[in-house]
Amino acid sequence: MFIFNRSLSGENFQTIRELPTTAQETYVAGEGLVVTTGALTKVGATAKPEYIAAANYVAPVEGQKELPVYPVLPHHEYETTFAADASAVTEGSKVTIHTDGAQITATGTNGVATIVRKLGTGAEGTKALVRFI
Repeated sequence: MFIFNRSLSGENFQTIRELPTTAQETYVAGEGLVVTTGALTKVGATAKPEYIAAANYVAPVEGQKELPVYPVLPHHEYETTFAADASAVTEGSKVTIHTDGAQITATGTNGVATIVRKLGTGAEGTKALVRFI
Protein backbone atom coordinates (compact mmCIF):
# COMPACT_ATOMS: atom_id res chain seq x y z
CA MET A 1 0.00 0.00 0.00
CA PHE A 2 1.10 3.59 -0.55
CA ILE A 3 1.42 5.29 2.84
CA PHE A 4 2.04 9.03 3.05
CA ASN A 5 5.54 9.53 4.44
CA ARG A 6 6.09 13.27 4.19
CA SER A 7 5.65 16.38 2.11
CA LEU A 8 8.67 18.22 0.76
CA SER A 9 6.76 21.51 0.82
CA GLY A 10 6.12 21.70 4.55
CA GLU A 11 2.51 20.66 5.18
CA ASN A 12 2.18 17.94 7.79
CA PHE A 13 -0.87 16.11 6.49
CA GLN A 14 -2.87 15.40 3.37
CA THR A 15 -6.33 16.73 2.62
CA ILE A 16 -9.15 14.29 1.94
CA ARG A 17 -11.52 14.55 -1.00
CA GLU A 18 -14.50 12.36 -1.80
CA LEU A 19 -14.96 11.18 -5.38
CA PRO A 20 -17.41 8.88 -7.20
CA THR A 21 -16.62 5.17 -7.41
CA THR A 22 -16.95 2.71 -10.28
CA ALA A 23 -19.78 0.16 -9.99
CA GLN A 24 -18.68 -3.27 -8.73
CA GLU A 25 -15.09 -2.21 -8.04
CA THR A 26 -13.30 -3.14 -4.82
CA TYR A 27 -11.13 -0.44 -3.26
CA VAL A 28 -8.39 -1.03 -0.70
CA ALA A 29 -6.97 1.70 1.54
CA GLY A 30 -3.54 2.67 0.25
CA GLU A 31 -4.01 1.70 -3.40
CA GLY A 32 -3.34 4.12 -6.24
CA LEU A 33 -6.32 5.39 -8.20
CA VAL A 34 -7.11 7.45 -11.29
CA VAL A 35 -10.34 9.01 -12.51
CA THR A 36 -11.71 7.42 -15.68
CA THR A 37 -15.05 8.43 -17.20
CA GLY A 38 -15.83 10.47 -14.10
CA ALA A 39 -15.22 7.74 -11.50
CA LEU A 40 -12.30 6.27 -9.54
CA THR A 41 -10.59 3.11 -10.73
CA LYS A 42 -7.36 1.26 -9.87
CA VAL A 43 -4.25 2.76 -11.46
CA GLY A 44 -2.51 0.89 -14.25
CA ALA A 45 1.16 -0.11 -14.21
CA THR A 46 2.37 2.83 -16.29
CA ALA A 47 -0.01 5.58 -15.12
CA LYS A 48 0.76 7.98 -12.30
CA PRO A 49 -1.83 7.70 -9.55
CA GLU A 50 -3.96 10.79 -9.12
CA TYR A 51 -5.29 9.67 -5.72
CA ILE A 52 -4.62 7.17 -2.93
CA ALA A 53 -7.64 5.40 -1.42
CA ALA A 54 -8.27 6.43 2.18
CA ALA A 55 -10.69 3.59 2.96
CA ASN A 56 -11.75 0.08 1.97
CA TYR A 57 -14.97 -0.11 -0.05
CA VAL A 58 -16.78 -2.53 -2.34
CA ALA A 59 -19.03 -0.63 -4.75
CA PRO A 60 -22.36 -2.29 -5.55
CA VAL A 61 -23.89 -2.44 -9.03
CA GLU A 62 -25.98 0.63 -8.24
CA GLY A 63 -26.02 3.28 -5.54
CA GLN A 64 -22.29 3.37 -4.90
CA LYS A 65 -20.98 6.00 -2.50
CA GLU A 66 -18.17 8.46 -2.91
CA LEU A 67 -14.80 7.22 -1.66
CA PRO A 68 -12.50 9.31 0.54
CA VAL A 69 -9.15 9.76 -1.23
CA TYR A 70 -5.90 11.66 -0.83
CA PRO A 71 -4.66 13.66 -3.84
CA VAL A 72 -1.19 12.62 -5.05
CA LEU A 73 1.06 15.64 -5.46
CA PRO A 74 4.60 15.73 -6.92
CA HIS A 75 6.10 16.92 -3.61
CA HIS A 76 4.56 14.04 -1.61
CA GLU A 77 6.66 11.03 -0.67
CA TYR A 78 5.10 7.60 -0.05
CA GLU A 79 6.27 4.39 1.58
CA THR A 80 5.46 1.16 -0.23
CA THR A 81 7.00 -2.25 -0.91
CA PHE A 82 8.61 -3.96 -3.88
CA ALA A 83 6.43 -6.71 -5.36
CA ALA A 84 9.49 -8.29 -7.00
CA ASP A 85 13.24 -8.50 -6.42
CA ALA A 86 14.56 -4.99 -7.10
CA SER A 87 18.07 -5.43 -5.75
CA ALA A 88 19.48 -4.35 -9.14
CA VAL A 89 17.29 -1.22 -9.28
CA THR A 90 19.01 1.95 -8.10
CA GLU A 91 17.64 4.88 -6.16
CA GLY A 92 16.53 7.61 -8.57
CA SER A 93 15.19 5.05 -11.05
CA LYS A 94 11.56 5.04 -12.15
CA VAL A 95 9.60 1.79 -11.87
CA THR A 96 6.06 0.68 -12.69
CA ILE A 97 3.18 0.02 -10.33
CA HIS A 98 2.26 -3.58 -9.50
CA THR A 99 -1.08 -5.00 -10.68
CA ASP A 100 -2.47 -4.65 -7.14
CA GLY A 101 -2.14 -0.86 -7.46
CA ALA A 102 -0.46 -0.70 -4.06
CA GLN A 103 3.18 -1.75 -4.60
CA ILE A 104 5.98 -1.10 -7.05
CA THR A 105 7.80 -3.48 -9.38
CA ALA A 106 11.41 -3.71 -10.52
CA THR A 107 10.42 -2.86 -14.12
CA GLY A 108 11.92 0.37 -15.38
CA THR A 109 10.31 0.57 -18.83
CA ASN A 110 7.60 3.26 -18.72
CA GLY A 111 8.11 3.65 -14.96
CA VAL A 112 6.11 6.25 -13.05
CA ALA A 113 7.29 5.86 -9.43
CA THR A 114 10.65 7.46 -8.72
CA ILE A 115 12.56 5.55 -6.04
CA VAL A 116 13.75 8.09 -3.50
CA ARG A 117 15.25 5.53 -1.14
CA LYS A 118 15.35 1.75 -0.77
CA LEU A 119 14.85 0.77 2.87
CA GLY A 120 16.81 -2.44 2.58
CA THR A 121 18.39 -4.62 -0.09
CA GLY A 122 15.56 -4.40 -2.59
CA ALA A 123 14.46 -8.02 -2.21
CA GLU A 124 10.77 -8.72 -2.76
CA GLY A 125 8.82 -7.18 0.13
CA THR A 126 11.50 -4.58 0.89
CA LYS A 127 10.11 -1.15 1.72
CA ALA A 128 10.93 1.87 -0.40
CA LEU A 129 10.15 5.58 -0.47
CA VAL A 130 8.78 6.87 -3.79
CA ARG A 131 7.48 10.02 -5.43
CA PHE A 132 5.28 10.43 -8.48
CA ILE A 133 7.06 13.20 -10.40
